[in-house]
Amino acid sequence: MLKNIHIILIGLALFILLHTFLDTVFAVLMTFVLLFSWIIVNIFSVKHSLFLKSICRIRTKEKIVFLSFDDGPSDQFTPVILSTLKRNNVKALFFCIGQHAELYPDLVRRISDEGHRIGNHTYSHNWKNAFKPSSIIEAEINHANNILFDITGCKPDLFRPPFGITNPSISKALKSSGMNSVGWDIRSFDTISKESQKMIRRISEKLRPGSIILLHDNREITSRILNELIQTIQNKGYKIVSLADI
Repeated sequence: MLKNIHIILIGLALFILLHTFLDTVFAVLMTFVLLFSWIIVNIFSVKHSLFLKSICRIRTKEKIVFLSFDDGPSDQFTPVILSTLKRNNVKALFFCIGQHAELYPDLVRRISDEGHRIGNHTYSHNWKNAFKPSSIIEAEINHANNILFDITGCKPDLFRPPFGITNPSISKALKSSGMNSVGWDIRSFDTISKESQKMIRRISEKLRPGSIILLHDNREITSRILNELIQTIQNKGYKIVSLADI
């Protein structure tokens, strides 16, 4: 209710401001366009969402960063990524999809056994579910949590919204589930990137203390560039740590 009041007040303020300088019809149109744009930003940007507060960066002056992987486990690429992390003595955060965890429980167990933290990325990773009632979203979250608990013996307390979509229903579902939302500070674009060096450069140029880097452990390019990415990050004076250490 409070968030709806915010929207109404912002809309009223915009209308009064625009009406002062523009004719009424155009003021109404512009108010609608600006409000619609504001709502879209809040829904599709996990960093700027008014609906759900997410941990997108750890506030620190220490030169530490965090690696996070979404959409796994993948039987093809997760093992390669885990081996690379182990070789470099680096711990990461894996947001697992419940359906994939069901298919590859041994990989989920390996992620946990090798000291990485496991988060919840819903059961089905279906973007349509984000716009359904909170009860359905909560069921998705709890279903994935139960699967991950059965495999590892630990119930995840961290959640990453699929596609970074947030809204009041997701916020309500998370509160009921007792989970915290984790976003990201640096997006790798490894789901669409085809150039290894460009991807590494994009990430390394945006590094700052406390950055959370978004990667995917179901992508070939990520498994291929991970070792060089780790070396590049470390060469810039940053230490890659686990969120469990904070």
